[in-house]
Amino acid sequence: MRTATWIKNAAMAALATTLFVGVGAHAQDELEYTGIRVQLDNDLFAGGERDRDYTGGLAVAISGTAARDGLLSLDPVLERIDALSGREHAQVHHARQIGLIAFTPKDIAASDPIYDDRPYASLIFMSNGRVRVDSDGRHAWSSNLTIGVLGLSLSEQLQSAIHDVVGSAKPRGYAHQISAGGEPTARYSLARHALWIANPNGTIDVKATVQGSVGYLTETSAALSMRIGRFDSPWWSFAPELRDYMAAPMPAVSSRGRPERYLFLGARLKARAYNAFLQGQFRHSEVRYSASELEPLIAEAWVGFAMQLMNQTQLSYSLNYQTSEVREGIADRDAWWGAVQLTHTF
Repeated sequence: MRTATWIKNAAMAALATTLFVGVGAHAQDELEYTGIRVQLDNDLFAGGERDRDYTGGLAVAISGTAARDGLLSLDPVLERIDALSGREHAQVHHARQIGLIAFTPKDIAASDPIYDDRPYASLIFMSNGRVRVDSDGRHAWSSNLTIGVLGLSLSEQLQSAIHDVVGSAKPRGYAHQISAGGEPTARYSLARHALWIANPNGTIDVKATVQGSVGYLTETSAALSMRIGRFDSPWWSFAPELRDYMAAPMPAVSSRGRPERYLFLGARLKARAYNAFLQGQFRHSEVRYSASELEPLIAEAWVGFAMQLMNQTQLSYSLNYQTSEVREGIADRDAWWGAVQLTHTF
C-alpha cells in the first residue's frame, strides 16, 4: 500500500509540474479543421446482457490547428514536453477530445456499498493529443495529456437515462463511487510507433507500439496491430492500441482516395502500477482496492472493421477484450465491450 501511495503521489506531482511550465510559439502546415470523430463505447455492444466493469463512455474529438489553438487547449503543455526529445519531425498533427467514461460493479441494483466487487467510478475529461511523424515516414511519436474530474454525478444521470430507454435496471450505487463528489485528476501518455510491414497498394500494414503513462493510469505497454483490406489513410492515424478508456485522441486525416474498407486486429500487454478507477486517489472512497489486490500484468485484444459510409465519412466497430484487473473474488473476471466510431474528415 505504501508503494502504491508513493507512485500515486509521484505521478500527480509530475503532472502538476507540467501544467505550469512555459510554452513557445510555432507554426504547422496543417488545416484548421481536418476531421471530427464521435466515439461510443458500451459493454452491451459486445453482445449478451453485460452491464459491469468498463460499462461505457462517450467522446467527441476534433483534429487540426483548431484542436491545438482552441480555448483551454492543453497542447502548449504537450509542445513543451515533446520538445525535450530535441528532434525535428516532418509532420505534426493535433487532436482534442472531451468525454465521459464510467465503471460499475456486477450488481448495479444494490444501493449499499459492495465491498467484494469493483467500485463505481466515473471520469469527465478533456484531452489533447499530438502525433509527430519522423522524416522516414515509418516511425512516429504520439502523446496525450488529459485532465478531468472523478466522481461526479453526471455519469449516473446519463447511465440511468440510457437504462430507461432500453428498459433495464438503473444503477443505484453511484453514491459510493471513487472520489464521490468530485476530485481533479490527470494523465500524460507517450507512445512510440514503428511501421513493420506496409503494402504499397494499401492492403495490409502492421505496426508495433510501446507506450508509457503517468497519472490516473500509470503503466507501460507493448502492442502489435494490423489492418487488412483497402485503405489510403496514413498508418499512424489509426491507433486502437491507445484507446485506454477513450482518453487518447488521434488526429483524423483525410485519405481523399478510394473508399476504405478493412478489418483490423491487435493485442497489447500492459504492466500497470496504479489505477485510480480501482484504487482511488486522495479523497476518501467507500470502496477501493490496494495495489496488492490487483493484477500487475493485463492483456488486451481487439478485432473490428471500418467502412466508408459516404464521401469522407467512415464508420468503425471493434470488439474489445481485457483480462481481469483484480486478483480474486467476484471482481476477478475478464471484461468485454464494443466501440463504435463515426469519423468525418475535411
